[in-house]
Amino acid sequence: MKNTEPPELWTQLKEAGLADGDLPITSDTVTPWYVRTMLGIAGWIGALFLLGFVGAGFAFVMKSVAASLLVGATLCAAAAALFRAKPGSDFAAQFAFAVSLAGQALILTGLAQEWHSHFNMIATVMAAVEAALFLLMPNFLHRVWAASSGIYAAAFVFNDSGLHAYTPALLLAAFAWVWLNEFSHPRKASLLRALGYGLTLVALFNLFTTGVYGMGLMTGGRHTALALPGGALNFWIGAALTGAVLLMTVQKLLNREGVPAMTGPGRAALAAAALLALISLKAPGIGLTATILLVGYAQGNRVLAGLGILGLLAYLSHYYYSLEFTLLEKSALMACSGIALLAARLALRHWWPESGKEANHHA
Repeated sequence: MKNTEPPELWTQLKEAGLADGDLPITSDTVTPWYVRTMLGIAGWIGALFLLGFVGAGFAFVMKSVAASLLVGATLCAAAAALFRAKPGSDFAAQFAFAVSLAGQALILTGLAQEWHSHFNMIATVMAAVEAALFLLMPNFLHRVWAASSGIYAAAFVFNDSGLHAYTPALLLAAFAWVWLNEFSHPRKASLLRALGYGLTLVALFNLFTTGVYGMGLMTGGRHTALALPGGALNFWIGAALTGAVLLMTVQKLLNREGVPAMTGPGRAALAAAALLALISLKAPGIGLTATILLVGYAQGNRVLAGLGILGLLAYLSHYYYSLEFTLLEKSALMACSGIALLAARLALRHWWPESGKEANHHA
């Protein structure tokens, strides 16, 4: 047994009010990843057998609104208790996760039976349920799930109300705010990261389920936003707002790094962001995925940067094959965009060269 944390770091954390008590004593024993994986799989298998047995014996629960809601809430409460009782057990964590999912499914079933085709009401209640689970469940993976589900339900309501042209910009703005404030609230860092990943996943999912131009497949293809004043102009406004979020994110990062906007590097960075924002008017997914990639790189988050790269590549492929142009026109459009981005890269290297000192500090 020995201390694994430097005493100096622990002292600094205590002085900053971020830690309390003596330095934790931990063991050198670390469970191999494959053992943890098998324990997690075993937890899911056990939970599925248990839920299948209970479901077969109490099938009437699915037919009653009150019973579905009551049993669903009970399962979620049991999952929360199990998470808190066994915080370090992979088996218990995965078992509780499966039990919670079953409880959420029962709550959704009860609401669907009660309100039938009133999808907005169902989605609103489920968003509130997921928000409560996000706060009550002390498990990071479950919080990511709850954040994703709750945000998706809220986005569904927003889209179904005829405002889906503005959903990408709204999701992206929330995403940028959460991740750029990740280190500003150290006590809530875990909650912010889970919320940030949820926003990232929903923003990417919404990007592809609403089509290249934002036509609302999430609302069953009703395209209700076309009934708003301005008609199709709303999609151009929504794309412009996405570009504006990208510009604001770049400005925030420049301020954080102490780079004035009126200097050569600042102007080069803002010019490159403006170019991406301009391209986003025709392909809004480029601005969204580029922002995810930029924030991931700025925060040193490889998972987030990887999601941005995958999202950008997937969107470009989806965009290329979804355009109702000839292959020659598509190729010309993509080539011009690529040339413009390469020119922006050269301009950044000229106005903002990387010194050897900076390179040595890269992670």
